[in-house]
Amino acid sequence: MEAPILKHILFEYLSGRANPLERQLAEDWLKDAENTDTFHQWLYEWETRSPQFIPDQEQAMMRLLSRINNEEPKPEADINEDDQAGSGWSPFQLRKYWLIAASILLLVCCSWFSRDVIQYKTFETGYGQTTKLYLEDGSRVALNANSRLKIPRFGFFGDVRTVSLDGEAEFSVSHTIDHKRFVVRTSDTFQVEVLGTQFSVFARPRGTKVALSHGKIRIDYSQGEKHQHLLMKPGDLATLQKTGAVQLVNDVDTKSLSAWKEQRFVFNATSLLEISNLIQENFGKKVRIANDKIARRTITGNFKTQNAEELLRTVSEVLDLEIETAGDSILITDN
Repeated sequence: MEAPILKHILFEYLSGRANPLERQLAEDWLKDAENTDTFHQWLYEWETRSPQFIPDQEQAMMRLLSRINNEEPKPEADINEDDQAGSGWSPFQLRKYWLIAASILLLVCCSWFSRDVIQYKTFETGYGQTTKLYLEDGSRVALNANSRLKIPRFGFFGDVRTVSLDGEAEFSVSHTIDHKRFVVRTSDTFQVEVLGTQFSVFARPRGTKVALSHGKIRIDYSQGEKHQHLLMKPGDLATLQKTGAVQLVNDVDTKSLSAWKEQRFVFNATSLLEISNLIQENFGKKVRIANDKIARRTITGNFKTQNAEELLRTVSEVLDLEIETAGDSILITDN
């Protein structure tokens, strides 16, 4: 039997709406131990789509306000007459309205957080870890270390396929029959809209970069109160400046910018300071450099490595430096 049909039958079975034939098919399928993992995945999906308990927040708030209003005030002896006369509010009144305000804020925050968790799914990689993802529309994503990608949990709806990225990833976007746009958000003021196929996005605390390999993309960003957009062609590298402006460089080797997929690091007159930032972002190791003169030293080369220690050992040998390691902290000095 086709899996999509079986999933529908299982959902009807879990909902108590299955007919006798569907009930028998579901129970026979459940008896097969090979289907256990699939059952748990589909059960989680069904429970998410059909929550068994949906709190009535309005009713809960009414009960809370009723309890607060009906609460007996403290004896008059416990009330400071000077405070009451000076402020116009009794301690009991102040306490009651503070409780109301705090309760409303708590309910709003919980409601917002729950909605975000239910609607979106986050894929996350640890330090030194990369992974490949396949989205429901056929698009592929290579996610670099220490990165997070948030996608809609129940698929792309509407006219735009929107995902959010914090970190670094390479996207290979599939075209849809209905020409649905694909957008990668890195912040409230910066996003990449796909008009082509393959591109890389770097969105770390120290900066944002976009490199286009194939096709065409558009960058939408805000510089002050002015909204801007920029079209990119293959070989372009766009870098978001601290001022909010975007700098565009042409004819860049975009393959080298996604070499991390093969656990390779490509340096082209790259300073040791930039390499130390890269190591902290990808491997979670804090690198300290003894002085600015060492930090400005550069290196060019193609290095394949699986961890920070191996990469630093190679760099130190080329630049004749000394590496001292203490836990997650690394000190670089002259040899």
